Amino acid sequence: MRSLRARFSSVTRLPGGEREADGVLLVAKPDRFRLRLMLPFGFTVFDYLNVGDQTWMALPLADAAQRNRMGEFAPFSREDLGQAFLRGAYAFPGQCDAAQAAAGDVVVVTCREGGAVRRTLHIGGTGIVEETSYEGGAARLVIRYADYRDAGGVSVPFRITMDYPQRQQSVDITIDRYEVNPVLSDDLFRPLPDSVEQHSSVLIPPPAAREALDGLS
Repeated sequence: MRSLRARFSSVTRLPGGEREADGVLLVAKPDRFRLRLMLPFGFTVFDYLNVGDQTWMALPLADAAQRNRMGEFAPFSREDLGQAFLRGAYAFPGQCDAAQAAAGDVVVVTCREGGAVRRTLHIGGTGIVEETSYEGGAARLVIRYADYRDAGGVSVPFRITMDYPQRQQSVDITIDRYEVNPVLSDDLFRPLPDSVEQHSSVLIPPPAAREALDGLS
């Protein structure tokens, strides 16, 4: 798989409640992806773009005060999103070893760096079922994949859950449709005019984006 376009619906769950949004994901390996959340009529409320080592975020419908707060909210890092969408070294950091699970039909891959566990992956007959990232010996991010189906000759998951157990935050993503290996022009990976370059990480959607969406609902 060299490129991907997916349309999805998402539910972001936080301690204070939950928010729903539709979205579009564009992936062009090895290092470009764009994630956009939209209102029902197609207006973009949140845009996240990664090109190589650079990332940008935009809240086109937010006011100036909300835009100024974009960098404050950051549980999801570029590495986390790369883990989910770009795969490769993001998904398998350090030295990885595989072993058969007790159940017999699942292979467990454990990746270590400097003696510490960085990531574990449970791989079943259809593909990756669950992968967990660790920090300081504790689970930091758990991504679960389900409802694998064929799309363009490739088996892909139509349900993805990204869960941060220590923060009680999660995002449930339901894919409506995939396009596998579409032609994606360079114009699709250009920052929006009001994008702000990010130097760490991003929330999907950040509180400022939720406030902008609330103001239009």
